[in-house]
Amino acid sequence: MTTVRSAAPDELLELRGEFPILERSTYLVSNSLGAMPRATAARMAEYADTWNELGVRAWASEWWDLPIRVGNEVAPLFGARDGEVAMVPNVSTAQAAVVSAVKFEAPRNVLVTTELDFPSVRYVYERLATRFGARLVVVPSDDGITVDQGRLLEAIDEHTALVAVSHVLFKSAFVMDAASICKRAREVGALVSLDAYHSVGVLPVDVHEL
Repeated sequence: MTTVRSAAPDELLELRGEFPILERSTYLVSNSLGAMPRATAARMAEYADTWNELGVRAWASEWWDLPIRVGNEVAPLFGARDGEVAMVPNVSTAQAAVVSAVKFEAPRNVLVTTELDFPSVRYVYERLATRFGARLVVVPSDDGITVDQGRLLEAIDEHTALVAVSHVLFKSAFVMDAASICKRAREVGALVSLDAYHSVGVLPVDVHEL
């Protein structure tokens, strides 16, 4: 006699109805802009109502705290603690904030990135970081899909101030070895700004472990 066990319902499928666009399309561009949750329209209207009612006082009432409050909500996704995450509009803005806070002073003035990092983020490094004195080292890709880990680690040395790379390459979904990158950076005293936009919520990410 053969016993057939029914599969447990997928908890994610129970939430599918909360994203109306999925009823009329197969949505595969969450890497750029996620499908809008059903509740979002009401929350945006709530934001507008607060603006209408309080005007500039809305900042002191609640808006100043929102980036941290929302940050606390998403922090468990990547092993962060309360108060450690601040939300910003997009990755390019976040990387610009990081770059502006780093001292690029010779001999430690190198920013290491890769040829396959996101174009608008690369623009931040090429245009903004260099204004702050950064010398850009761009690790190339031989196939347009991957970045050689050994070549990247070799580029990180005592002259490196910041390693700014993606955890998952947007163009190919190639997964970079974030642990090895962070380990190498610590060995030489460099900082790491890891663009984990494409990995958090999909792959295990623990910022404290990294």
